[in-house]
Amino acid sequence: MVVTHRRGTAPHPIILVLCILLALAAPVTAATTELHVVRHAADGVTVLEETTVDYTWLEQNLPVQGDGRTHYYHQGPVFEGDPWNPEEDVNVIEKDMGAVKGTDLADICDLVGGMREGETVRIRAADGMSREFPYRNVYEPEPRQGPMVITWYKADEGYVPDYYSGMRLVFFADTSSNPDGLHAFGVWDMHECFDSDYWYFFQPGLPTTTGLSVQYVSDVIIYSDEEPTGSIHVNSTPSGAAVFIDDEETGDVTPCTLSGIELGSYSVRVEKEGFIPSDEEWVNVVANAVAEVEFNLIPETESGGGSSSGDGGGGGSRNGSIAITSVPMNASIYLDGNATEFRTDATLEDVPPGEHTIELVLPGYWNITRTVTVEKAECTLLDLIFENSTTGEATTKTGRIAVFSVPTNASIYLDGKDTGSRTNATLQAVPVGEHTIELVLPGYWNITRTVTVAEAERSTIDVILSPSGGKTETNTTTGNDGTAATRPTPAQKNPLEAFIATILNILTGIFPFFGTGEDLPTTPGPESTPDPGEDSATPVLTSTPMVPVPTPDDTRSVKNHSGGIYVTSHPPGMTIVVDNRRQIWQTPRIVYGLREGLHSIRVEKSESDRSGEDSSFQFETVQTWVYPDTITPVHLDGVTPSYKKTIRIDSETCRGEKFTMSGSFPAATIPDDAEIEGAKSWVTVSRDGVYHSFAIPYGIGAGRTFWIEPEDADTVPISINSNPEDAAVFIDGFPTGKCTPCRVEGLSPGQHRILVSKPGYITAEDVITIPEGARTGGAVTCTLREYIDGDLLVESTIPDARIYLYGRYTGEKTPHTFTGMSIGTYEVRVVTENDSKTIEDVLVKPGETTRCLVNLKEDNS
Repeated sequence: MVVTHRRGTAPHPIILVLCILLALAAPVTAATTELHVVRHAADGVTVLEETTVDYTWLEQNLPVQGDGRTHYYHQGPVFEGDPWNPEEDVNVIEKDMGAVKGTDLADICDLVGGMREGETVRIRAADGMSREFPYRNVYEPEPRQGPMVITWYKADEGYVPDYYSGMRLVFFADTSSNPDGLHAFGVWDMHECFDSDYWYFFQPGLPTTTGLSVQYVSDVIIYSDEEPTGSIHVNSTPSGAAVFIDDEETGDVTPCTLSGIELGSYSVRVEKEGFIPSDEEWVNVVANAVAEVEFNLIPETESGGGSSSGDGGGGGSRNGSIAITSVPMNASIYLDGNATEFRTDATLEDVPPGEHTIELVLPGYWNITRTVTVEKAECTLLDLIFENSTTGEATTKTGRIAVFSVPTNASIYLDGKDTGSRTNATLQAVPVGEHTIELVLPGYWNITRTVTVAEAERSTIDVILSPSGGKTETNTTTGNDGTAATRPTPAQKNPLEAFIATILNILTGIFPFFGTGEDLPTTPGPESTPDPGEDSATPVLTSTPMVPVPTPDDTRSVKNHSGGIYVTSHPPGMTIVVDNRRQIWQTPRIVYGLREGLHSIRVEKSESDRSGEDSSFQFETVQTWVYPDTITPVHLDGVTPSYKKTIRIDSETCRGEKFTMSGSFPAATIPDDAEIEGAKSWVTVSRDGVYHSFAIPYGIGAGRTFWIEPEDADTVPISINSNPEDAAVFIDGFPTGKCTPCRVEGLSPGQHRILVSKPGYITAEDVITIPEGARTGGAVTCTLREYIDGDLLVESTIPDARIYLYGRYTGEKTPHTFTGMSIGTYEVRVVTENDSKTIEDVLVKPGETTRCLVNLKEDNS
């Protein structure tokens, strides 16, 4: 009996569970009572205007369609005979939509700016089902179709939500095409009134109009052809400076707001007579917002003119100048009690001869006041060290750096600033701590070293410079900072150095691997061999505040200002949109000839697919950085759900430093917000040639702050090679200034993205993980895949004309050859101050150089 009882009752809980699961799986549908009405820009993402209204507002504020007595009908599928049923006498009376009232869809669209010819609107239900319709059927319906009405009242049920299938889209057709005098929108009416792209079928070959009657309408979404725009507000001190956008003069002067600018990244600079032209600032324009950029202009240095001895008979006396430096920098300078608007280090020009009072003000430090005597036509030097206002001690102690090079006479840069000294020389009074020394000599590769200065001691740097010409001398090695330093040719090395180099090459060959995204081997590999006089210990970051180091630049002699992107998508075959300009190409595709800097990239369905059913593709717009002579990979996934959240990146010791997210540019400056995605996101800080990688905890909440503080952990080198060679190398989005084959120093434990790029080849990249305690990063060897390309030579009858591709300035001027251009036709535009001309359908052929010569008018004034 017990067994029988168990057998008899066991199925009941199972049935109960199944019933519960079925109930949960059933779609939850209920009448809607309000509409979200939105008008998107041409990118399909940017919101131009939106509003939310409920049925009571619609009834009280817009014309009411329907009288509550007249019934309206649609037509279901016709299974026998002609499925189009021109007679409209089958399956019509059964599809009574009721005596309904509602609001014309056109009136609803007008709440957010309306529609225009060629645009579409999507009617979406609360359960996700939707239908899309073109402008003509919404705003210019034929009588047999009638107005498209969002109904919110049904006579036998009342208003929503009692009207259980409302809000509902119903076509208010007239009676002209129905033999029974019904207000019916039949399948033949759809055939005659709609373009075939918008016909609806119950099954293939079985048209129906009931499928167009969307129930539970919650959203009205207009896809307009209007380009989204934003604004840029430009200010300068002093004001009245001419404003340039992407190197084109706007005709405006500061302060000004430039409106109607399409979305994307633009370079902004200003010029004012008597002042040094500003550096360009990159500004990201977003829809319906104002981006701000401000410039502090520096007066030009007086040329002095004439001989310094005697007044040339004119007797006109000249003023002098005061050069002021301080430790720390960035102190406000006051001259004779008046603010100068300058900060240290700076030179005050055109100062009258005689005694003057200089006061420096820096928060957290005691003010410094000095009296100086200025002589006419001479520069007075003032070098000051602040004392901490809390401890009363000097802010820094100093040491010396002796810099030697072969050959000599190389310009010495200390922490990015020209010291005015040339090798061989000793830099005096250098603050204690880590510093970057860069040597620059025309005809030779730049070389960079990191050195640690101790109090009252001398540090030494002794390097050999390599000529920048010749393929046999293009191999580079690194200093401790990871930026490009030259590797001497075998002829330049002493026998011991040549022997060490040979051993390193052999060891590198023993541990090759192609980036797999997994942990690197922990087998000990070749150690970094220090140059003579250089400490082999890994530099240690200190808590001493430092001036922000700019993003590393490629130290090769870069003449070009443009590069490219390799755009892929999942699924492929999507149309590419660059800087909000729709291109004719589809993914995958190389787009070359883009100006160095930020670009916005997205993809969208092709024109032939846009009128189809809602797809599950959800592509986002991404911001990517283009480097000269480099192809940056851009992948957009429209299928895999994106789970992103925004966090704050901050640090006590790294404020002002650049960082990247998951190894990809563009870089941001600490502190800043950052978007993370997935379980293996990481932050990389590039500081003094060390690539510090910090894994972000997966569970960190949106809006939280992730603090990063570099530890005194050892860093390791990594050897990188490619086939073919001479490909540019990037670590975590930062350019190393090196080309394959090369060795990059300064990688911390953690994840790193390795990227190598060469024009004419598809970029290779991968993510590696360096385990804690590793003594080497191993070696990466990759094969670059060549793509079919040609060259484009753009010339003009007037030289130095600006060249435009893809509707944007490329940064290049005529004559210029764009290498690595994908095969196809291009629109080329060249612009001078007096003329501009566009050449369409310029065809780039495989393996050839296409010449585009543009005739421009000269200035006849």
